[in-house]
Parts: sequence; C-alpha cells; structure tokens
Amino acid sequence: MGNHRTVRTSVVAVTVALLATTALAGCSADDGAGAAPSTSRTPSAAAAAVDPEQATPEPMDMDQDDSAAATCGQVSALETVAHNARDGLSRGALTQAQFDALAASVRFGFEHLVTSDVKVSPAVDWAQRYLEEHPGPTIDDTTADWDLRVRTIRTACTESGSNIVVSAQYGG
Repeated sequence: MGNHRTVRTSVVAVTVALLATTALAGCSADDGAGAAPSTSRTPSAAAAAVDPEQATPEPMDMDQDDSAAATCGQVSALETVAHNARDGLSRGALTQAQFDALAASVRFGFEHLVTSDVKVSPAVDWAQRYLEEHPGPTIDDTTADWDLRVRTIRTACTESGSNIVVSAQYGG
C-alpha cells in the first residue's frame, strides 16, 4: 500500500495530472483550416525596444481541443481520480476531507467536458444533464444511474476510437 506520504503524493500527482490534462487539452487544438502560424506573434526587434508596460500583448489562439480523443482522455483522467479516491478512502489512505476534495474535482471535470464528436457528444450531454438534475459538491457514483451514464460515455469513446483507461494506484 505504501506509507501515507507516498499515497498523498500519488493522489496529489493524479489530481495535478487531471487538472493539467484538462487545462492543456485546449493547447493541442488544431484549427483544421491548415493556416500557417501568424508571424505577428513572433517578437520583433521593434517590439523588444518598446517599454513592456506600454506594450499590449496580442491575444493567443487558445481554442479547446474538443475531439473524441481529448474528451475521452479527460474522462480517463477523471475516472482514474474517482477510482483511486474511492479505493484510497476504503483503505484508510485518504481522509474523508481528502476524498471529498477529489470527488468535487471529478464532478467539476465532468460538468465542464466539451466535445464536438458526434458519438461522444450525446453521451456527455446526457451525463451533464444528470449532474444538473442532481446538484451537489460531488457525484454519487455508487448509483446505477450514474454508472449507466459513465458506461455510455465509455461506449461512445470506444466507438470513436478512444478507449477509456483507468490507472489503479492500489493493487496489482
């Protein structure tokens, strides 16, 4: 099982990985138009000579990657956190407060999933409607209703060529 310091570090690492995956999903977006990168984003000698306090940075293109691969990757991360939080709580490796914080981050992640994939989108929408109808800080993932929604997302992801994978921290 590992000592508490290792377990807490691992749980924190999984949470950070989840948040980084969610945040960085938008960084891998492709505009699909095949446009060449803008040369105006490259600093010039003239821009370097301008007073930094007077210069206004150009906005960056931060479109979110809403492909099936990106969305299903986020679901993998969310399900990994949920699984390890439940298992860690049952093993005594996490306190109830730690579990609640992880569970709240999982709910937040599911509430903010975005996809344009025609197979994954209806499943995600259905899960998000369930969350709207069942407000709270966490998801009761022990219910058959929520389990069915996650299995529906999993099936849609598989049909779109992106499997959901959960990495278990405990066990073999």
